[in-house]
Amino acid sequence: MHLHLRIPSLLLVWLLIDGCWRPALPEPPTSGDTYRPVYAAAADIRTIQTLPPQPLQNAGKIYIKDQYLFINEVGRGIHVVDNRNPARPVPLSFVSIPGNQELAIKDSILYADNVLDLVALNIADPATVRVVKRIENAFPYSSYPLATNVRFECPDPTRGIVVRWEKATVDNPECYR
Repeated sequence: MHLHLRIPSLLLVWLLIDGCWRPALPEPPTSGDTYRPVYAAAADIRTIQTLPPQPLQNAGKIYIKDQYLFINEVGRGIHVVDNRNPARPVPLSFVSIPGNQELAIKDSILYADNVLDLVALNIADPATVRVVKRIENAFPYSSYPLATNVRFECPDPTRGIVVRWEKATVDNPECYR
């Protein structure tokens, strides 16, 4: 009978001890990528413009609709490319959307995030994209970069709204995610 009590007792003690152990959080890296916020004035973040083609620097997601490519420029907007001849794609325009990370298309409407807002853009004429609807404050404000296990310069709300993050050399970055 003592053997029957001893095994459950040992199992119970082991579970209690194991339940108290918590892994330590990793130390913030001392080297590697650091990020700096890029700010915009609150009045400027809701300005969406169709501009001439821009150079592609930091490509994000790509969406194909009919014979066009819609290429996200992370934090900046969307490149519109005529892809009727895939051997020679032709840049048509750049839709400046501050803080843009995501896009989706249904019919002739492109949906994109604009920092805090969700915007619907008519792309029936991809050379002249126009805003048809805006839902303000549809998304929570994020004051840290998307990357994890990185150090970054802490945002300063007095400088504006963070629309994107850029890799940079930051002396003694105080924030970590």
